[in-house]
Amino acid sequence: MDSDNDSEIAGLITRTKFPSAYAGQELFIQGDDWQNNAMLGWTHFPLDLYAAGYKDAADALIAALAEGKAPLDSVVYPLVFLYRHGLELELKLILPVARRLAGEEPASDQRHGLMPMWSELRRHLELLDPRQDEKELPAIEGFIHKLDSIDPGSFSFRYPKSKKGEVSLPDLRHVNVRHLSEIMDSVFMMLSGIYSWLGEMDQQPGYY
Repeated sequence: MDSDNDSEIAGLITRTKFPSAYAGQELFIQGDDWQNNAMLGWTHFPLDLYAAGYKDAADALIAALAEGKAPLDSVVYPLVFLYRHGLELELKLILPVARRLAGEEPASDQRHGLMPMWSELRRHLELLDPRQDEKELPAIEGFIHKLDSIDPGSFSFRYPKSKKGEVSLPDLRHVNVRHLSEIMDSVFMMLSGIYSWLGEMDQQPGYY
């Protein structure tokens, strides 16, 4: 361990108090330091914030890793989970609009598998506009398939073993976080564009 890490750990230990120093206090409060107060419940569309929040948190971790402020070999697990969960929520955000535009009945999305949701969404997109880009949708599908195949139930990057006691990631040995972040940025950018496009269609009948 280098001297910079030693000094950071020493500083953390110096600043951190024992739990007894906070005994009896509420866990969630509105503090006088307003800049640290996160606001909840102010939007009628919370899924938008949830989906964006996990991607934003992943971006913050990538920035911390780039600045050497987080340990790569441990942070990689929550990092991939944040990307995966953000992607799951993004699909659950887009699907209801796509179903409505396609004339289908609303459905409850309690599933965690990415590929079933993506396959349904792609079917709706191609129905709504057969001119959909011939390169981007297959590219997105390829990346979603890869992520879904290695973490089909959203547990593999949260726990080292499955509910059956099996090793969660038996064959995965390396993750280049820069490469991963670049691909995920592109996927989230396209999904955001799809969501905006569907929103335009939803608000303006006859848009297409």
